[in-house]
Amino acid sequence: MNMKKKKFHLLALLAVLSLLLAACGDHLVEENSNDISKENIDEDQQIVIAGTEGAGKQFIDKTIKDLFEKQGYTLQVTEITDPSEAATKLAEGSIDAYINTFMDNRKEQLTTLTSVPTEPLALYSNTFKDDDQIANGTTVIIPEEPLMQGRALMMLEDENLIGIRKGASLSEMSVETDVTDNPKNLKFEKAPIDQLSDRIKNEALIAAPLHIAVDAGLTEQEALDVEDVPGQFQDQLVVRSKDQGTNFARSLKEHFQSTEFRKLLDEHFPGYDEPEWMED
Repeated sequence: MNMKKKKFHLLALLAVLSLLLAACGDHLVEENSNDISKENIDEDQQIVIAGTEGAGKQFIDKTIKDLFEKQGYTLQVTEITDPSEAATKLAEGSIDAYINTFMDNRKEQLTTLTSVPTEPLALYSNTFKDDDQIANGTTVIIPEEPLMQGRALMMLEDENLIGIRKGASLSEMSVETDVTDNPKNLKFEKAPIDQLSDRIKNEALIAAPLHIAVDAGLTEQEALDVEDVPGQFQDQLVVRSKDQGTNFARSLKEHFQSTEFRKLLDEHFPGYDEPEWMED
């Protein structure tokens, strides 16, 4: 075979090999693209986030849900009744994130991405216009749920209506164990939060989440006091530690720190207590 024919055959063979490699390459790229796309849908696009019953779900629905879904995610919002329930569901994997007070011992499993605005408690009265007018022996209605009970007692202490035992646990505080000073001889009645809406307009003194008062037609300005939420009780956006670097976790955090979120917060939840990082 002469040199010209050898050269022709070599070029032909190279051309065939190039076509085969290109076809294989296209096939590999196509398969990899499909795998990546499916992984993103399973991991990042169908997200279940939990908020406290009632107000917590409304907060997510009216501030973050639409913003988050504009990026192609589907955000399912579920309700929880206490932080331990949320922590358990998150650790087990039945939810992907939650917004609530983060007071759980499984620190190696769960991670706070950012603190978020928190609904305050407010003190209302259908009898008194000022704290100084509160009569001796008045009954004050407070939430019976442990965390809310502690927050209500701390708010009353801030108003110099009671004194609390030094070193009392914020998460386990109670009237029976931690109220040490009661100059007005206040009587305490504890009630479930879901019963407070029926009573808030009819009591001489009642501490309840702000949304309950607003839903009953009261304004924040009518309250005797609005809670300055202690840092330990500030709501947190919590995910599993292994998920903190995922697209959905980064996106959630970015949305909560966005200008659009602040606008929706001011529109729908103007009385919420803002974390330090939001303060101008």
